[in-house]
Amino acid sequence: MANGLKEIKLGKSRPYDVIVCGAGHAGCEAALAAARMGADVLMLSGNIDTIAQMSCNPAIGGQAKGQMVREIDALGGEMGINTDVTAIQFRLLNASKGPAVHGPRAQCDKKAYQFRMKHVLELQPHLTLFQAMVTGLIFEGDAVVGVKTSLDLEFYGKAVVVTTGTFLRGLMHIGRNKNEGGRLGDFSANSLSGSFIEAGIELQRLKTGTPPRILGSTIDFSKCKEQEGDSRPTLFAFYDTRFGQEAGLFHVEHGEGQTEGANFDQKADFSPLFHVEHRPGQELLGWMPGAKQVSCWITDTSTDTARIVRENLHLSAMYAGEIEGVGPRYCPSIEDKFVRFADKVSHRLFLEPEGRNTDEWYINGLSTSLPFEVQIQVLHSIPGLEHAALLRPAYAVEYDFAPPTQLHPSLESKKVGSLFFAGQINGTSGYEEAASQGLVAGVNAVLKVRGEPPFILGRHEGYIGVLVDDLVTKGTTEPYRMFTSRAEYRLLFNHGSAELRMLEHAAKHGLVPQERLARIREKSRLVLKLTELFEQKRVKGGTLAEKVRRAFTELPDKAAVNGCSEEGEGTAIENGVSSSPRPQLPEGLPAEFLALPSPVRDEVIYRVRYRGYLDRELRQVEKMRHLENVFVPADLDYGAVQGLRAESRQKLAKIRPATLAQAQRISGVGPADISLLLVALRARGGNAAR
Repeated sequence: MANGLKEIKLGKSRPYDVIVCGAGHAGCEAALAAARMGADVLMLSGNIDTIAQMSCNPAIGGQAKGQMVREIDALGGEMGINTDVTAIQFRLLNASKGPAVHGPRAQCDKKAYQFRMKHVLELQPHLTLFQAMVTGLIFEGDAVVGVKTSLDLEFYGKAVVVTTGTFLRGLMHIGRNKNEGGRLGDFSANSLSGSFIEAGIELQRLKTGTPPRILGSTIDFSKCKEQEGDSRPTLFAFYDTRFGQEAGLFHVEHGEGQTEGANFDQKADFSPLFHVEHRPGQELLGWMPGAKQVSCWITDTSTDTARIVRENLHLSAMYAGEIEGVGPRYCPSIEDKFVRFADKVSHRLFLEPEGRNTDEWYINGLSTSLPFEVQIQVLHSIPGLEHAALLRPAYAVEYDFAPPTQLHPSLESKKVGSLFFAGQINGTSGYEEAASQGLVAGVNAVLKVRGEPPFILGRHEGYIGVLVDDLVTKGTTEPYRMFTSRAEYRLLFNHGSAELRMLEHAAKHGLVPQERLARIREKSRLVLKLTELFEQKRVKGGTLAEKVRRAFTELPDKAAVNGCSEEGEGTAIENGVSSSPRPQLPEGLPAEFLALPSPVRDEVIYRVRYRGYLDRELRQVEKMRHLENVFVPADLDYGAVQGLRAESRQKLAKIRPATLAQAQRISGVGPADISLLLVALRARGGNAAR
C-alpha cells in the first residue's frame, strides 16, 4: 500500500506486513510506529470504542515514567502530544530535588485522551483498524503467520505484535464475587492463551486492581486539601523541533485558554496539533496545553477506615485466597497498606477528576478487592467522603502474562519467530511502560519483515532501554514498574535531553520527519557548541562554566545522584511542588546563549552544572562498552563451558543473553562466570564486536 490506502485483506495470499492484536497503550504505539515506517498494518481490537482506554488512573508520567514519555515522543510516538492536548492538570514531581529525577506528570481528560488517540489511528496512512477479538494464532513451522478471530475471519501477517493487556483469561474480583473480563464491563480473552501454550510459551498469573469511582458533587471538599496544577506546566512533547524555533517556545501574556509553559517563552501556534489535512470540517480533539487546569484534592484514611479494613480482611479476595496472581508492590491495595504498614495511623489519598465533562472522580490510593458493602463503609469513613456516592466499585483483576525472559531484546519471542509481545503481557504495569514496549515491538516487527537488524536501545541511552533489558534479562515475578533507581546511568536521562539521546535511532529507522530531524540536529549542535564555550571562555575568577557551577551553591540533591526512593505514586505526588522553578542564572552570560530557545539553554546549563557527575557516568558507560560489544552465539552450549557453576549454566541457558554485558546482568551470574564465558568465546573464535 505505497499510497497509504486502508483495506481489509483476507487470505494467505494477501498478508499484512504487521498485525497488532490489542488497542491499549502498547498497541497504539506499536501500530503507529509500524505504519509511520511505511509498513502495511492491521490493528485488531475486541472493541474499537475503548482504544487507548485508561483503565485505571487517567494520568500520564511521574518518576522515570515522565522521562519515558519524552523518549517515546523523541522516537516519533504519540503519547506525549496526546497527553499535552488533553491534560487537565500538570505537575512536575520531585521539583525540589535534582533535575535528573524531575518527573513530569499530567492528569488527563479520560475520554478526550481516548477519543483523540482513536482519531489519530483512524487517520494514519498504511494503518487499517478492525473490530474483532483475536482468539488464536496461525503457525507455520516455528513462526507465526496470522491470527484467528471471533468472527471466524483469518488474517495473515508477516509479523504479529500481541498487546493483550489484562485481558488474557482476565478474572475480576469484588470480595467473593467473580466476573470474567480484563476490565469492568469488558470481555475476557479466554482462548488465546491456549495458542501460546500450544507454541510452548510459558504463562503465569499476575494481579492488579483499581480504586472505586465516585460522584464529585458528593465530596465535601472543605475537609480536603486542594492540590493545584503548576502555573508553568512541563509538557511531554518537544515543540521547538516539531514546529520550529519560532513556534517551539511560547509565552502568552493575555488570552483565555492560553498559558505560560515551562518549556516555552515565545508565542506559539499549536494549530498543527488539531489540524486534519484534506478533511474540511474535521479536527483532532484537544485544547491549548496547560489551559484551564483543574485542581485535585488530598485527604487521608481515618482510624475507622483502618478498623473496617482489618475487621473484614477475611472477606478480601486477596486475603481470602481467591487470587493466585502476585500484585504490584508499588501500588498496594488498601488491605496491603494496613497489613504491611501496620504502624501507620493513616494513608494518604488523592481525589482526581476523570475529565472536564464528567463528575466522575478517581480515588488514588484506595485500590481494594473488598466486598461492595464493605467498600461503602470504607468510603464513608474517610474525611470528605462521608456522603460520597459510588459510581463504580473497586475490583482486583488477575490475568495471564508470559514471563519476558522468553523474549529477545527486540521483544520477539524466542519460541515463535515473528511473534512480538508488548505491554502487560510481559509483566509490566503502567501506561508508559506499555507504550514504550509497544513502540519498540512495532519498530522491530517492521525490521523483521524487512530482514534488517533489530532496534535495541542500550541501558545507557534511556529508560526504555533499561525497561526492556530488565524484562528480558531479569524477568519479573510481580507487575514491573519503572523508577529512576532502576537505571545506573540516570543522570544522563534528564527529560530535556531525550530528543538528543534518541536522535540517531529516530533517524536510522525513519521514525521522525526529515524537517524535525534537521531541527534536532541543529539543537544538538548548539548544545555541544555552547557547552564547550562555557568550559573554555575565560571570565573573572575562572571560566563561564565555573561561574555557573558557583552560582548553584548547593550540591546536587542526593536523589539526583543516587536515584529516588521506590515509593508509591501517591507519595511521589505528595513530594511534588506547585510550580516548576527555573534556575537563577548568574549575570553576564553571553548574548548568543541568552537568545537561544529555553530547551537549549536548559540543556546547556544542566550539562555545565553537573559536568563532573555526567563525566563519571560516561566513563562507566565506556568501561562497560567492551562487554556490550561481545556477542554470545545463540547456540552456545553452556554445559560445555568448563568451570561454570550449575546455577549459572541453568540461568544462562534459560535467558540466552545476546552479549556478555547482558549475561553479566543476569541474577546469579558472577564475574568469574563472565571470565569463563569470555575464555570459551575466544576459544570458539566466533564472537564479534558491534
